Amino acid sequence: MTENNERIRNIAIIGFGASGKTQLADTILFNAKAVQSIGKVIDKTSNMVLEQEEFEHLTTITASLATVEINGVRFNIIDTPSQDGFIGETINALQSVDGVIFVMSAHIDIKQDMETLLKHTQMFNLPVLFFINKMDAENADFNKALQEYSKYLNIKITPVALPIGSEDKFEGVYSLIDKNTYLYPKDASGHPKQVAGNVPSEAEEMGKRLIESVAESDDALLEKYLGNVKLEIGDLSDSLRKAVLSRSVFPVIPGSAHLNIGVDKLIEFCSLWLPYPHLINDKVILQSTDGVHISEIKRSDSEKPVLYVFKTSMDPYAGKMSYARIFSGRITQDSVLYNAQTGSEEKTNHLYTMMGKKSKPIDAAGCGDIIALAKLQTTKTGDTLKGIKDALLVQPVYKSKKLVSFAVKPRGKSDEDKITQTLNKILEEDTSLSVRRDAQLKELIIEGVSKEQLEIVMHKARRKYGIDLELVLPDIPYKETIKGKAEAQGKYKKQSGGRGQYGDVWLKLEPLHRGKGVEFVDSIVGGSIPRQYVPAVEKGVREAALEGFLAGFPVVDFSATVYDGSYHVVDSSELAFKIAGSFAFKKCMENAIPVILEPIMFITVVVPESFTGEVIGILNSKRAKILGMEHDDSKKQIIKAHAPLSEVQSYGDELRSITKGMGTFDIQFFGYEEVPAHIAEKIIGSKNKKEVKV
Repeated sequence: MTENNERIRNIAIIGFGASGKTQLADTILFNAKAVQSIGKVIDKTSNMVLEQEEFEHLTTITASLATVEINGVRFNIIDTPSQDGFIGETINALQSVDGVIFVMSAHIDIKQDMETLLKHTQMFNLPVLFFINKMDAENADFNKALQEYSKYLNIKITPVALPIGSEDKFEGVYSLIDKNTYLYPKDASGHPKQVAGNVPSEAEEMGKRLIESVAESDDALLEKYLGNVKLEIGDLSDSLRKAVLSRSVFPVIPGSAHLNIGVDKLIEFCSLWLPYPHLINDKVILQSTDGVHISEIKRSDSEKPVLYVFKTSMDPYAGKMSYARIFSGRITQDSVLYNAQTGSEEKTNHLYTMMGKKSKPIDAAGCGDIIALAKLQTTKTGDTLKGIKDALLVQPVYKSKKLVSFAVKPRGKSDEDKITQTLNKILEEDTSLSVRRDAQLKELIIEGVSKEQLEIVMHKARRKYGIDLELVLPDIPYKETIKGKAEAQGKYKKQSGGRGQYGDVWLKLEPLHRGKGVEFVDSIVGGSIPRQYVPAVEKGVREAALEGFLAGFPVVDFSATVYDGSYHVVDSSELAFKIAGSFAFKKCMENAIPVILEPIMFITVVVPESFTGEVIGILNSKRAKILGMEHDDSKKQIIKAHAPLSEVQSYGDELRSITKGMGTFDIQFFGYEEVPAHIAEKIIGSKNKKEVKV
């Protein structure tokens, strides 16, 4: 790991589900002679699949890393997830690479996550090469795919190679760069033969389009082009590379990862046009968590180490593995690093390069490398490791939106003791998850990006840690309140031999504005209740309010005023006045017009215009209040609404089904509102039935 980093290419492979990202990565490993045969997800031989669940769901759920060498260039390839529930690993990987291969299917499949992924590459200013995969598939159409994807993504995707044939007649590619045709053997060995002729009919037109795209990225070239100076693509290699690096040109190559056609040309173009580690930006920007203090560190082996951890993998046998990009400096097996987030010390006793599931020990690694470190103690995904102890760090970009919540329950009593420890290990791997205990609902709540994500997490918990957990929709955290005023007496008197119990309280309840909580007012005058017993009255009121009145939900947004009462010199006590206070509260509630409140969510839905009517119709059926609609820059409709939580707990899955995966939404807590009377009756009836069963 000591080569000049100009011979390093750090590349993330991105794309929508089923586009063939993992297959492409497996084929690259084969072409690099790192494996004996091409792995495949479909028959569970892929070298890039880390989790058993990926084989079962046929989708990538976790980023995997492979380091290979091809023609003297070392490629650190990161295969990434695309689905919403696992997009965090993709964004963290993009923060750690210098270029991107974007895989799309030749049989056109427009999906929302394509646009989202491209925006993430723009966020990090990463150059992108497109690979239109599956040219051998039925209905494969390269030209139509170019047109549709360019239109949807609103960028100019420019061919640098053309397909020779399509569907079952797809056999090779024609390079617009060297103007040669390459035909590939059917055995997927990936060794093409260069042939004369067999030039696609559109080659001349596409060649002119490529030259035009390059010229448009350079003022001097554009002047020559407009002046009818003949330009040859072979003479524009430097200009083409600059255009790719500046994201002015997005090259596209056709191919088939499955048949190993065009993959070698793709890698060749990555070597030529994608940057080595510090080509675009020679400095690492570090800042404090508040953004006030900023520093720049030069990307060099001679600088102090700066590493960014973009992935954590937990294995019950192998232990914890932290994947990191070295932005600056050099580390060895005995380096001492400091976690910039926590200040804790970490020792780098075990360093590895990765080959998907397999690891290879190394002695050292330097600036530009992407490696794995084993058994770090406190470091988690998104942390910065440094050679000096300070709080300046590489700011993690990814912040997950918690869009779904489920209660987690063990299926057996033996699993109860292991649930917290297991979930903590899973949280180390996936920072898009969070776990909390809801005091009102008395449930353990796990929150994430999608239901599918949480289901896979439960499957992993069972497979890796032997704990059987189930997901159920959480109870709705309803509350109760009052709409009217009421006064009542609460008296507790008990005589059973010896000292008795006596407490007498007069209480007044009044409604408060929403969100004000519970206020207790002491208006006792003249000593009708001794001062030392008033806190007991308040405690009785507050405890009774927690137990609810209509259906057992906490009563909120009211003021309770104790203004009179009586006591007994011998028999009065704190317990007696606490009980009297609770009696007075319950009697007041009978006449204070109690109602049930439900949590209301603020929802922002983004969909293509063609789905607007159907989406609004379904929101209306969920008692939503449409607040407004507007267009975004990509001509999509943004719908904003308030809706009850009880109606939208599973809205994400519904939206994906309605919009064929092209709709997205954000959901946040807004506040509480009164439940309509007919629904309140059902809630009260349902609650009473549960209590009877108990």
